[in-house]
Amino acid sequence: MPYRIFVVDDDRHYARMMSYRLDKNPDYRVKVFHHGEEVLAQLEEEQPDLILLDIMMPGLDGIEVLRRVMARYPDMLVVMVSAQGVIDTAVEAMKLGAYDYITKGQDDLLKLDKVVQNALEKVNMRRELETLRGEVTRRYGPDGLIGESPPMQRVYRLIQKALRGDIPVAIQGESGTGKELVAKAIHYGSSRKHGPFVVVNCAAIPRELMESEFFGHEKGSFTGAHSRKIGKFEQADGGTIFLDEIGELDLDLQAKLLRALQEGEIQRVGGNETIAFDARVISATNRNVVEMIRAGKFREDLYYRLFQFPIPLPPLRERGQDILLLANYFLREYTKAHPEFKGKRLSLEARRAILEYAWPGNVRELKSAVERAILLSDEDEIRVEDLMLAGERVIAPWNERMTLAEAAEHNFAQVQPRAPSEGTPGGDGEAHPMVSGIALGHDEEEIVSLEELKRRAVERAYRLCDGNVDRAAVELGIGRATMYRLLKKYEITT
Repeated sequence: MPYRIFVVDDDRHYARMMSYRLDKNPDYRVKVFHHGEEVLAQLEEEQPDLILLDIMMPGLDGIEVLRRVMARYPDMLVVMVSAQGVIDTAVEAMKLGAYDYITKGQDDLLKLDKVVQNALEKVNMRRELETLRGEVTRRYGPDGLIGESPPMQRVYRLIQKALRGDIPVAIQGESGTGKELVAKAIHYGSSRKHGPFVVVNCAAIPRELMESEFFGHEKGSFTGAHSRKIGKFEQADGGTIFLDEIGELDLDLQAKLLRALQEGEIQRVGGNETIAFDARVISATNRNVVEMIRAGKFREDLYYRLFQFPIPLPPLRERGQDILLLANYFLREYTKAHPEFKGKRLSLEARRAILEYAWPGNVRELKSAVERAILLSDEDEIRVEDLMLAGERVIAPWNERMTLAEAAEHNFAQVQPRAPSEGTPGGDGEAHPMVSGIALGHDEEEIVSLEELKRRAVERAYRLCDGNVDRAAVELGIGRATMYRLLKKYEITT
């Protein structure tokens, strides 16, 4: 699919030069506009993958156009084009949400190629993620998997690998992180997608009815059993059974579940018939199952049966810029379903507050907060007070000169847990691909300052990624803006 690029510049000569340079790439489809009003009108009909927007224009200048674009299309990638003397204005544009900026000049046309390439790699990533979550979103509505942060990219890669086989998957994460959505993504992306997807909430079913819920029962097998009931495992035959909150099962039922999984067959309560089933098992929990095993509350043999392919889900507070992606997504979806609220948007202060908040209830809490704020706000712009975020903050408010993207990455860095060492609960014993052999330089006898270790890691990542800043930033687990700052700080040539 070709990339659609809008060039917006009242300087017809420079706009023509940019267009001519971009048109050399057969994968680009370029449209040129000379006034801000023109491109805003066109956006009503068509949204491009990238906008190259001049700052100094008559009528609506680039900053005002950017402000309106971000209010209406907050995920749009916009690169600002500035004259040499308006760098401060370009910095202001970055605060408003611009992806990057370049300055005008013959030499800077060379930088144009790299900036456009980096931006379109981000478009590529979005397209790949959209393909992965498309089946879930189409089938189950708007609450699909959303996120582009390094932690979520790792989740997407694990989901893709889980599709290769049929072994049991265990999804671990706090409440509200989207465990069921991951289970659906695996089911509907697998060879079992045409079979049933059966959900069992182990925390919501009374203990005395759980066995019947799992395996079914025969008529008259106990008081109240007025007819035969088909259990969830039978219902899931040929598809997937999702055991949510598996940590809530009592030990007696854990033993029966283990036997059913080992033998691939069950018996209904009160029945003698052995019934074979073929269902992939995906389980989920927000509890530390290793600690439960130590406390004698979870069977170790069942753990090894269920947790063959673990997928850890990050809490929302560790997902950086994803927080704003999700907030804007929920805002759009709610106003789309309720047209009377069309035009609502998050103020800059509200977006900052959203990034600063710790979100103990994760994505579920964010969705509720945005929808509540829409109802509470009296103006088109949603204020901080409308969000009613009275709980814990991740960090203190940041420097006002930070862009929102930088603030998100700063918060993200503040809450990152230490990587578990090999052999510790939660550790997989695998070093980060861009850490092993980079920071330490393979020389155990050399004593190096922490600052020098950081410089080496940044430089090595940049070289190994062939100068691709976005890819190097992802591999190092930092934001793109942070990567640029470090490259400049350590005078690493880009």
